[in-house]
Amino acid sequence: MKSMNKILTLGPQGTFSDAATSKYTDTLGGSWQVVYFPSIGSALKAIGKTCEIGVLPIENFSEGFIPLVLDQLVSAELRIIGEIMLPVHFCLVSMTNELSKINQLFVQFVAKGQCSEFIESLGKIEIVTTESNIESLDLARNTADKSAAIVPLGSFRPNDFPLVVENINDFKKNQTRFLALSNNTRASEQIGGEEYKTSIVVLDDKDRPGLLSEILNSFSKRTINLVLPQSELEYQPC
Repeated sequence: MKSMNKILTLGPQGTFSDAATSKYTDTLGGSWQVVYFPSIGSALKAIGKTCEIGVLPIENFSEGFIPLVLDQLVSAELRIIGEIMLPVHFCLVSMTNELSKINQLFVQFVAKGQCSEFIESLGKIEIVTTESNIESLDLARNTADKSAAIVPLGSFRPNDFPLVVENINDFKKNQTRFLALSNNTRASEQIGGEEYKTSIVVLDDKDRPGLLSEILNSFSKRTINLVLPQSELEYQPC
C-alpha cells in the first residue's frame, strides 16, 4: 500500500496556514496528510526531513514581509514551487450579546496588527495576545461571557456565538501570500505552464550609496520587468 504524501504548515488545524495548505493540495491532487508545526522556524527546518513540501506565509499586504521566513530562505537550500494567495477576513466573536460589555479581548499577535483600528474603537479593555487564531477562539469559548476574540471568518459555526462582528480588518482587500517550499529538485520540476515568477535574494556585504540603483539597473539592461502581484496592485485602504 502506497504511503500518503505529507505536507507541513503552521498549526493548529483551522488557521489561515491550514486553509492555504488545503488550497494548494487541491491543485496537486492525490491524498495528503497535513503535519502541523508550532512555529515558522521549526517548520522550515523540517522541510525535506519530516515532509517533502511546506506551506508557509511570506507576506501580508497590510503588515509586509515576514522577516523570519526571508532570513531562513537565504541560508536554507529550499526552492519555491508554488504560491497561494489567501484573502484575510477577521471577525470579532463573543459569548456576550453586546459590544459595550466586552472587557477582555483575545487576539493573535499578527491579527492584532491587522485589526488595530477596530481594537482601538473598543476603548480600554484588557488585550491578551495569543500564539494562534484558534487559541483565541478556544479562549473566547471557555472563559467569562464578557470576553471576546478576533478570529478568521469561517473558523466557527454561525450559531456558536451570540455576537459576531464581521470584516473588522483595517483593509478590506487584505491578503496573505503563502509559498510552497521544497528542497527536492523533482518537486520543483513539477511546475508547469509558461507564466511563472522567479524570486531572487540579493546579498552584498559592501553596503554603499547607489547599491539599490545598481541592482535595479541590472534588470533594466536585460529588459526584465519587475512587477507586483496584480492583487497587491488593486489593494486599497478601506
